[in-house]
Amino acid sequence: MEGFIIKIRKEPTELKMLKLLNSRTSLSAKDKNNYHYLEKGFEGEKKFDAMIGKSSEYLLIIPDLLFEYQNTTFQIDSLVIAKEEIYLFEIKNNERDHYFKDDNWYLLSGKEIKNPLLQLKRSESLLRRLLQSLGFQLPIKAYLVFVNPISFYIKLL
Repeated sequence: MEGFIIKIRKEPTELKMLKLLNSRTSLSAKDKNNYHYLEKGFEGEKKFDAMIGKSSEYLLIIPDLLFEYQNTTFQIDSLVIAKEEIYLFEIKNNERDHYFKDDNWYLLSGKEIKNPLLQLKRSESLLRRLLQSLGFQLPIKAYLVFVNPISFYIKLL
């Protein structure tokens, strides 16, 4: 039995708009970077969907969720519901090399970047609180997944 994907991941609206604008005009450097970042991220999320959908276990797979809880909006790349637990996945499709120092993330150039583990921890906490408010007590396991042609890496929190 394979995993069951509840809905097909759709291309984000912002990516659609930038794609249309890019075909009609010359984007600013900032917009061009954002366009490539969004495009790369969407490609990575689709790769993850293809991999997780081939699971040998029965899983309910829900990609691309947006929640609001207690006036806070949070996004989940993929949520997988198994029999006795929930898996939350933050997916990154980044081929650049990184290093970590004092809980901060850097490119090899030394430029500090957003720490994706902080985003994951925030989403995990908000999802847990939302589910508890609805009467659900399933344990949540959160994973940061790097998907790219060279490697597939998962960091467990």
